[in-house]
Amino acid sequence: MVEGAIMSKTVKSKRRQTADLQIKLRKTDRELGQLNWELAQELVTLADQANNPEPLIEAVEALRSAKRYYSFEDAPREHALIQQSIADTLLILGRRTGDREALMTARDAYRGAITLASLLSDEALRDALRINYRETQTLLGETLKSAAIFRVA
Repeated sequence: MVEGAIMSKTVKSKRRQTADLQIKLRKTDRELGQLNWELAQELVTLADQANNPEPLIEAVEALRSAKRYYSFEDAPREHALIQQSIADTLLILGRRTGDREALMTARDAYRGAITLASLLSDEALRDALRINYRETQTLLGETLKSAAIFRVA
């Protein structure tokens, strides 16, 4: 009987330790995501100050890394804002360098961010995203007729 109580306490203790470690891991993941997001912001500033597009590429990589730590299920607003930051950074890169691939990726990122903003029912974010989405389309030489799709979303 005593042996069963000891085993039960040990199992409960191990479960508690596992739960504590999972909480700590989520917190650490969130901190890593935040650090990557902040790194990206600094890289965008550096690119602007140095008039050098190279840090923008690193900023996109940092944002993509940050996005892994903010799932839509756990942190929907942060996930959407990181998606917006990725699109914005790619738009800046495409504008500065004429990089068509960066602009196409920005366009796709804006589409994703618009969808996320719709799921969040965030009209202000959707409106801001649509403006940059349209600018990206214009830079790509695309017609704006397809933008009407997002008015319904």
